[in-house]
Amino acid sequence: MRIRNAFATLMICLLLALTVATSVNVYEASAQSKAGCRAVVGTYLYTANVGNLGSFRGVISLAQDGNIFTTASIQGTGAPPVSQPFSDQQGSWKCTSDREIISTVLNFNYPTATSPGSITRADTRSTFDPKAGTIQGTTTGRTFALTANPLTEDAPVSGTFNFTGQRVEPR
Repeated sequence: MRIRNAFATLMICLLLALTVATSVNVYEASAQSKAGCRAVVGTYLYTANVGNLGSFRGVISLAQDGNIFTTASIQGTGAPPVSQPFSDQQGSWKCTSDREIISTVLNFNYPTATSPGSITRADTRSTFDPKAGTIQGTTTGRTFALTANPLTEDAPVSGTFNFTGQRVEPR
């Protein structure tokens, strides 16, 4: 009988814990910290300039919860200015002021006949003009072996580029 009561008590505590955990918004604190930057949330079409290697286009999406998603016109090509095809980029961003953010994204570089697979971490500082709906920034990339931890380690800079963009609005 004691075992049955102990088991019943344990199950009730577990159910209460699950109920509380599912009713709390785990993103609420993160979203509140972004409150001063609500004007930057959205999707932007950008053009990146990589000096003498040319330029490319891309899309950046900044979610209110602090997630960032990017894709680029050159990512599947392995053509200059990149040396191998790579995946979409995903990461997080945070405000440094009401018109500036910093972000970090990760992507996988696919193996080729001459290069092994790897991970790139791209750190970006971006500024915004909310009235004009524009973004500009500088991105610095660092490439790591697949076995490395790009979140805690550092690597030599593998590339830097500047970009400008415009918010995508419904038409």
